[in-house]
Amino acid sequence: MRTKKDIHEGHLVWDIPLRLFHWMLVICVFGAIGSAKAEMLEVHQHFGMAVMGLICFRLVWGVAGSQTAKFSRFIRPPSAAIKVVRQIFEGKADKVAGHSALGGYAVILLLLICLVMSISGAFSTDDVLFEGPFVSLAPSISPLAERVHAITEKLVFAVIVLHLAAMAVYYFRLKKNLIPAMVTGRHKNISGDSGLISRAHTAFGLIWLAICVIGSQLPILWQPALY
Repeated sequence: MRTKKDIHEGHLVWDIPLRLFHWMLVICVFGAIGSAKAEMLEVHQHFGMAVMGLICFRLVWGVAGSQTAKFSRFIRPPSAAIKVVRQIFEGKADKVAGHSALGGYAVILLLLICLVMSISGAFSTDDVLFEGPFVSLAPSISPLAERVHAITEKLVFAVIVLHLAAMAVYYFRLKKNLIPAMVTGRHKNISGDSGLISRAHTAFGLIWLAICVIGSQLPILWQPALY
């Protein structure tokens, strides 16, 4: 049932923990890339492990979050994604809240690449200036981890470009601006699943997010004791 707030401000699409996760992931991914290019390896390590923590949050929130956050709501058969592509070519914007079938595949791809990138980075070492916090657990796989890390970095760039391109297509082709909803949580002329959750549920999400991010930094803090 639509509330007065839905009518005046738009349908609630994304819950607060999910929105916070989204922008933290953007900051950490770009922070990890930028610090690596600037050879600020200690900073790079903190950003990279934070990415790992954020993905851990999202995996749980994909089951325990609001309707639009749940994987079960947007992981659909390939035929559904193909249908979305056809609608885009026809200039038809969907009016359904949350990720489309095509967007769902993009989300899974991004999460997978970020997870592999952060894990491989944690097992990587250059034997001179940098050692990931998990190197001592399996030093024999470090060369492989370093190669995988380099590959996933390129894949992240590709996914970012595709993401920006998709947003541009939605904005110019379908006249649908996706950015405000990820800030305010609301989008007008949309119906369907909701990002509405209780205060207790929101608090749980925020606490779990904090645990994941803070916990991801502990291996770095304990790193000297591992060697």
